Amino acid sequence: MKVTEDLKIANIYLSFLENKLPVDEVIGIFISKQNQIRYHMGNKLTLKFIPQLRFHYDDSIEHAQHIDSLLQKLHKDD
Repeated sequence: MKVTEDLKIANIYLSFLENKLPVDEVIGIFISKQNQIRYHMGNKLTLKFIPQLRFHYDDSIEHAQHIDSLLQKLHKDD
């Protein structure tokens, strides 16, 4: 998660393991629930503003798995 300097926007990066739903659908679920998430954040945090939430897909796990499979393929060829 990255928060802007003024703490008004929180960019949240999500990644999924063995997800059976399309990424856009899962992100949509988080977007539809963001008011509930912000409500619960407001109950736990002592901030002047509860940040707006922006959800993004983080594909770094898939990228790492792809690199790993390429490395394994290289070692098999040796």
